[in-house]
Amino acid sequence: MKQLMAESITYQLEKIADISKAEVLHEKLESYLNDGVNIAIDASQVERIDTSVIQVLLSLFSSMEKQHLQAAIHAPSEPFLKAASMLGVSDFLRIKH
Repeated sequence: MKQLMAESITYQLEKIADISKAEVLHEKLESYLNDGVNIAIDASQVERIDTSVIQVLLSLFSSMEKQHLQAAIHAPSEPFLKAASMLGVSDFLRIKH
């Protein structure tokens, strides 16, 4: 039996990715997860990000792994890289810098 490749979708993080956006982000990413699609997070536009959004992304990566789906951070901005590094989650988010 031939296994189908999971569909892939790219989600653009907003310039200001903070707690005011975390709930909507979580709901959107959760819907992609429920649809069984691989997710690429475009973090190139991020100017400010806080712990709440990083936590949403960590949760997503963990859930994706359990469902054998892939999540990736694409083109992380300098503020995104700094936040991930400060929180010690760069490796878990598979961010290379």
